Amino acid sequence: MELTITDLNVDINSENMSLIREKTRKVFNKVCGNIQKVTITINDINGPKGGKDKLCKVVLFVRGMPDIVVTDNQSSVSSAVNVALSRARVTLIKKLKRKQKNMPNLALKGEPEVHQNEKASITF
Repeated sequence: MELTITDLNVDINSENMSLIREKTRKVFNKVCGNIQKVTITINDINGPKGGKDKLCKVVLFVRGMPDIVVTDNQSSVSSAVNVALSRARVTLIKKLKRKQKNMPNLALKGEPEVHQNEKASITF
């Protein structure tokens, strides 16, 4: 799984970039065989004014499926990344299960377990 992280109008130090990489690999660990590439773009929409303006966009490039695009706005970068990655994972799992249901002979690579109350987060 190839991972690209881009920060626009937001300064993210190397330590926090590493945390985002680690979080991404952890979130998609069980389904990474299906993912070709993940791109994460983090943007501060209205600069230093503050507010709920940290945008995280996650794009999953999945084999044999259309791209999955998830965005989320939060007041902090870590919250935006956490929510967007979690939502992208849930969306991917739903689409893979739907595809498997429509094609019963298709085996998912690393069948994930989905827990409704599961929360993983990172803090900076």
